[in-house]
Amino acid sequence: PPYVGSVMNVRETLYVLHRDEPSETFIRREIESLRGLGLPVAVHTLAAPPAADVPPSARRAVLRALAARLLVPPRSAAHALRLIRNAPHAWRLAAAAARLGRPLLHAQFAWTAADAASLAAAALGLPWTCAVHAWDVFTRPPRETRARLATAAGVAACSGRAAAALLAAGLPAERVRLIRHGLDPAAFPFNPQRPAGHIAAVGRLVPKKGFDTLLAACAGLRRGGVEVHCTLAGDGPEGARLRRLAETLGIADAVTWTGWLPAADAQRVIAGATVLAHPSRRLADADADGFANVLTEAMFLGTPVVTTAAGAAAELLRDGVSACIVPPEDPAALTAALAELLADPGLRHRLAAAARTTAEADLDQNRLVRKLADFLDAAR
Repeated sequence: PPYVGSVMNVRETLYVLHRDEPSETFIRREIESLRGLGLPVAVHTLAAPPAADVPPSARRAVLRALAARLLVPPRSAAHALRLIRNAPHAWRLAAAAARLGRPLLHAQFAWTAADAASLAAAALGLPWTCAVHAWDVFTRPPRETRARLATAAGVAACSGRAAAALLAAGLPAERVRLIRHGLDPAAFPFNPQRPAGHIAAVGRLVPKKGFDTLLAACAGLRRGGVEVHCTLAGDGPEGARLRRLAETLGIADAVTWTGWLPAADAQRVIAGATVLAHPSRRLADADADGFANVLTEAMFLGTPVVTTAAGAAAELLRDGVSACIVPPEDPAALTAALAELLADPGLRHRLAAAARTTAEADLDQNRLVRKLADFLDAAR
């Protein structure tokens, strides 16, 4: 049913994105869900070509807001330079917001979008909010996070770990909300029937995903006499290195590299796998996954999960109950967990059923979108 908050009668929400990333399907789903409630949502992408000329008044207003922000201590030199560099983004955003009337600005990630939104909001006298995810709070100094989000009316964190990072940075608890990314259960039907011997992994080919550990585990399975096929869906800067590693390990014939896939195709890869492996790690700069969206998809679809506690997976998944959780960067432990799951259909079914129950309780987008709508409503 339509949303019954005051937001319907106030102003539009303007989502502020740095760029339109194909892998960030959770943002598109969120916007579609809000619109499905009848809420007016527009999108402004900072990296896109400007839709129209920027009036001089918008530039002047943003520069005044920038000058005021730079005078407020404490301010790190790095953040001050980023604010200055992002001023052109901010005045283009201010011009777009002015054309919409008086929207609420909602920035995605506490980085470029947040800097632009904070300046544009100050220039126009508008409220703004921010959604934080993982690297944008895990890898930044707490002092910088506090300064960047100081003027936000509210900050939504998609995992408990991200929310804890905000509190550790000194943001008031009353302005921090835990709002996870969910899925519509009807669009992800549960089917625990799976073919044998097929491991799937989905995500960007970047170090924190731990796909090199997965390849080592696949080699360990082969050495143990377990023949499997692994589908790796995604692309990224680690692609060439991972392919060379598969060759070195002697398992190149057992790995299919799909490259980046549209969301529906990635969903089919997960639904067609015996098990989903997501062996993420925490990097030296503290970067790690939040609660990876691929885990949510597998939980709804009925694909049992092997993952680690390096990110936020253990906030909802329990080892031996709804998933297998192994130490990060431990190929032997991952090999053992995969071998057990591949050999035991009963265990796979039990874990998958428990994971679906958890997903329905905590990751149902139909409930989470109303929580998000209430959050945005309260910020206006």
